[in-house]
Amino acid sequence: MNPYLLPSIEFGPVVVQRLLERIPATYLDLATEEGRFTPREVIAHLADWEPIMRERIVTGRAHPGARIEAYDEGEMAVANGYAKSDPEAQCALFLHERKITAKLLRELTAEEWKRTVVHPERGVLTLEDLANLLLGHDLYHIEQLSASLSE
Repeated sequence: MNPYLLPSIEFGPVVVQRLLERIPATYLDLATEEGRFTPREVIAHLADWEPIMRERIVTGRAHPGARIEAYDEGEMAVANGYAKSDPEAQCALFLHERKITAKLLRELTAEEWKRTVVHPERGVLTLEDLANLLLGHDLYHIEQLSASLSE
């Protein structure tokens, strides 16, 4: 396994918090591109998504080969009120939830990392694939937040 994977997963929320501290309040509700989340919505999305990703890992660990559910992120944003959320509270929640996920990942055995789930759109994914998706998801949204600093 990539030796940077677990530390990088732990750093994601810390980087998000640092970026939030630097994004002007007047930019929190401005999307850098049409159709993308605003910084406020990004942070709420990350906090909302973390338990979903962790549950997928838990499912794969306990029930290898199990099917997992796909979610519509846009629908979740509306249903869960991302546009009206408190970014500081959501960032704190993201940090808290990620600590739980990181602890779970650090407890996995070498055999468990190879266990799988089946995603309706992405197909068969190992738990290692899910951890890498988590890291990629963080970076995708970190880029979005960092772009807000150059507005």
